[in-house]
Amino acid sequence: MAATVQLTSKRPAPPKADFAFEIDFKKGEGSASRVFAATHDFIRACEALDAELVQSIDANIETIMVLEDIQIGSIKTWLRTALSAVDDDALKDLDWKKQVGAYLVKAKYAVIRWTEDQDAPKSLPDLRREIQTIAAETDVRHLPDYTPPSPTALINAMRDIQGVKERLIPGDRALLITPGGEVEMNLSIRWPIEDIEALAIARTIEQPSAEMILAVKKPDYLGTSKWDLRHGKRTIQAKIEDENWLRRFQNRQEDVRPGDALRCDVKIEHLYGHDNELLMERYTILTVKEVLVNRYVIEELPLLSGQSAPCLSLH
Repeated sequence: MAATVQLTSKRPAPPKADFAFEIDFKKGEGSASRVFAATHDFIRACEALDAELVQSIDANIETIMVLEDIQIGSIKTWLRTALSAVDDDALKDLDWKKQVGAYLVKAKYAVIRWTEDQDAPKSLPDLRREIQTIAAETDVRHLPDYTPPSPTALINAMRDIQGVKERLIPGDRALLITPGGEVEMNLSIRWPIEDIEALAIARTIEQPSAEMILAVKKPDYLGTSKWDLRHGKRTIQAKIEDENWLRRFQNRQEDVRPGDALRCDVKIEHLYGHDNELLMERYTILTVKEVLVNRYVIEELPLLSGQSAPCLSLH
């Protein structure tokens, strides 16, 4: 029996998914891994945002991102949020999954559209209220107790979106595709993290500068971002404003390696949001007084059969 082939101009129906993330990449340029790394980062960002967004509905709901399909040409990843809830009398008799799933898609769309719309005035409280309204439209709980997402969660989502952009190169395109519309990420726009954080800050309380010893986890060799440092068991990020010292460091006149420490004057700021909650602490190194070399060094002790193993000694 002969097979019949019929041509059509209709696009194939999308898989059973909530939304898609599409990267129309510039062929033959850039690292091949960038497309998959950006997709991975986008999925992780959505997972983190979903975990916060469902708190507006019910703290008992859990989310997991499920891969439904991948289409090639441009790389289009179709995704669905699977929902589950522990015993909760408020949800037992409701067909709540469809409403909550739609809310999560609309909220993600709102966050990315808000981030990419450069003409609209930026107000984080307005975005929180918009998402709160979207949550209330589900009417899952039949009560007006839908809380807005935390400012910190939205800041983290915007930071993650910037990270996705940084994976891609000029000529690439990245889009969020939802039943309610599409929104394209503007890859030419990069928000400094300080500008993103400033959207959530209502007031800043600055502490007098104090001398501290900060262990170096990861230096900033380019001079454009913050250093990863450690104070006791706590990891912090700090910007160094001592330009003379930075110039010597970048000219290799100052030797700083992971494990060394900086004795420095540090300014600490406590940043509070519009709900008067502490959002974050900001560390700024005003002056680097001394580089303290890590005095633990590796020595080798002989083992049986002539092998050697490292040990630590203090000089």
